[in-house]
Amino acid sequence: MATSAKAFSPKEFRCFIISDATNAGTSGIHDGNMHQLDVDSVGFPSLNVTQALDVRSGAGHTLKDEDFFQDNVMRTVELSLAGTLHNDTGHKLLLQNICNDVSGDIAVATGFTGTSQKYGAAVTNAASSLTVVIQPSDVSDQRGLEFTGMVVTNMTISADAGTEGGRYKFSATLQSGVKPDLNSTAAASASTPYANTTHSLLSNGSGIKVMNSDVVLNSFTATIDHPAVFTGVTSTGYEVVSRGAECAVTIDCQVKYDAETKTLVNGFDTQTAPNGTSSFVITNNNAFGIAIDNAVYTNVAYSEGDVMMLDISLKSVDDGTDALITFDVTA
Repeated sequence: MATSAKAFSPKEFRCFIISDATNAGTSGIHDGNMHQLDVDSVGFPSLNVTQALDVRSGAGHTLKDEDFFQDNVMRTVELSLAGTLHNDTGHKLLLQNICNDVSGDIAVATGFTGTSQKYGAAVTNAASSLTVVIQPSDVSDQRGLEFTGMVVTNMTISADAGTEGGRYKFSATLQSGVKPDLNSTAAASASTPYANTTHSLLSNGSGIKVMNSDVVLNSFTATIDHPAVFTGVTSTGYEVVSRGAECAVTIDCQVKYDAETKTLVNGFDTQTAPNGTSSFVITNNNAFGIAIDNAVYTNVAYSEGDVMMLDISLKSVDDGTDALITFDVTA
């Protein structure tokens, strides 16, 4: 067989996503309904196959061919995505999944409990699980990677005034307990691409507050972390995906040190209870504005630069009434 002269750029690969509920229970590509994500590049997933390579008893000090073992059923597949955040159906699916909220503005509600799903059963909750596809430019000379039953275990939204004009970025970690299809020849040619009119900018934000103080914001990162737990055994992988004990919401930001923020260091040092009003606010209507009412400091420190800044870290707390965090994505 002759070698191939074709070569492919890493930038030719695309990433598509769809809710498993919209996917009507079918696995893999659902051409025409999938949504393209704006990713910087497509990273290879962690397949986490199980191998046994130990030398067993017998003649010699070498691994015998009869002792090799590999399993690709009972394992967790992990995929990391990062790119530019858009206020469209595809990108919102990531945030809706970890927040278990498809109602409008996306929030981690007070008393939040993550969803649990049995693989193989009909998916009725649009936020339960996702199908993610790594799509090559040519399925004749390449192969697509299809991952069903994915759940978002970590999601960050960030922006920096000095990077790309303060355009919002995202990164997400997804996991699945279902055996993927890594040899797909299906195409997603009719799926919906992202647009350059749906991104969000930090410069469109207003009314920015940290711990109820008006601040000059340089950058922020909002993180939601909610691990997945996989249990049960089937011929195609785990039987059930649930969520871990805590859904944690944290903020890391950098603000200018000035008359409005001069007391924040002491506020961190002397805090005895959570702050209950405007702990972190960016007003950005229909463009991923962020609101956290109740939070505690986890760090405040000087950050030396051309001007003195403060690096501030917060963790949202549940007061039994307010959402832990709300993202403004509806008009």
